[in-house]
Amino acid sequence: MKLWLKIYLFSLLLLIFTLNITGFVLIQKLHNNLLEKEVEKCISEEKLTDTQLRMNSTSLKRIYSNISPGINISISNLISEYASSINPEDGNNGNIEILDSQDKILYSDMKFPVSNEKEELENLSEEGTNYIIRTLDNKQYLYVSSLVSVYNSQIKIHYAKDISSIYIEKMNQYALFLKLDVLICSLFAVFMFFISRLITKPINTLIASTQKISLGQYSERVVLKSKDEFNVLSNHFNLMAQTIEDKINELEMSNIEKETFINNLTHELKTPLTSIIGYASLIRTSKYNEELFFEAADYIYKEGKRLEQMAFKMMDLIYTKNQEFKLTPEKIMPIIYEVEKSLIVKLKDKNIDLIIEGEECILDVDKDLIKMALCNLVENAIKASENNSKIYLKLSDLNNKTSISIMDSGSGMAKEHLEKIWQPFYVVDKARSRKSNGAGIGLSICKKIAEVHNADIKINSELGKGTEVTLIFNNTLSKNSKLD
Repeated sequence: MKLWLKIYLFSLLLLIFTLNITGFVLIQKLHNNLLEKEVEKCISEEKLTDTQLRMNSTSLKRIYSNISPGINISISNLISEYASSINPEDGNNGNIEILDSQDKILYSDMKFPVSNEKEELENLSEEGTNYIIRTLDNKQYLYVSSLVSVYNSQIKIHYAKDISSIYIEKMNQYALFLKLDVLICSLFAVFMFFISRLITKPINTLIASTQKISLGQYSERVVLKSKDEFNVLSNHFNLMAQTIEDKINELEMSNIEKETFINNLTHELKTPLTSIIGYASLIRTSKYNEELFFEAADYIYKEGKRLEQMAFKMMDLIYTKNQEFKLTPEKIMPIIYEVEKSLIVKLKDKNIDLIIEGEECILDVDKDLIKMALCNLVENAIKASENNSKIYLKLSDLNNKTSISIMDSGSGMAKEHLEKIWQPFYVVDKARSRKSNGAGIGLSICKKIAEVHNADIKINSELGKGTEVTLIFNNTLSKNSKLD
């Protein structure tokens, strides 16, 4: 059963139970009050009759002081005096019956049904009054009895009155209450139907959001314009959803990094392999020259070792955090010359001059990573440059920041590409990339290396005029510092 239906049924049943119990108690209380007043009134009327009989008895006793009339004559005179004192047209008066001590009727104008059982006439005393309510012929009657001493004789006054109107009024009130009960419950049922749906609407919103999240829409959020507990719940739900989305994105990024690791490694293997192949080809095609052969073999060995180091560095770049790299003070110019030597074959293939400018400085760097980044940037400049052109690699110090700039006068890039080139596998000129065996990964690796060194990397390019890429370091040690 849905929550809104539970709220609806519980509220409706609670109203029906409370309203009916309250109505029954109130009507019964009102009926009892009316009945008590009517009983008090009848007892007062009966006592008034007693008083009149006593007064008339005293008067007659004075009149007939020398005569001793019979009890019947005395009662007859008393009743005559009583009858003359009441208004027979008054419908509020009851019927009266006078009995002797043996319950023999001396006088009666009783028009109501009389029960054979008259327990109200038993155990009477002059100080007390007995009364009873009986239902006869589907009507209710009140019977009041008292004991009066007349002419040294005790007689019983039996007073009766029809009180059916009080019970009829109670039934009329029950009928009216039943109609109001049905009306109120009907209106409440319609009202609570909409209210219960409105109250539980935020829950339906939460359910819909959880269903979307379960289907993979992790960016789904709950928007509730309320100031109650549902608002608190929605805020906590959104925090939970944000945490889940962050974890999912983190896992996805981790998977992407693992998948692109091989591609990145393959890309970075090309440069040293090209150098190794170039020097091996030089050995094969040149006449034996001991100095040349030794230099080529030494370079092939060094590049092989660099390949080994590069593989470990790439693993570190993917799987470790920035602070886990150990940065050591290094002279930058020797690293730049190593980059030039690594790319000498490609430079000669296009007859490109790599012009190095600037003064020596010392930076806290990871030597292999910086060499990898510079190789990528210079190689990209070679690919973009025409034959017989120049590439400038400039080392400069400004405002306590050291920058390394690589500038070419090649094809350049349009502005719409500048924000996307840092994305893995994004290539500007796909035809040129395929021709040069590029995969669009080099710049994304350079950006990661810059982040490892807490450095900034910026690029300025204009289509048809060339490109300038600058690495800006914030941890310069000294312009002409000496290493230990």
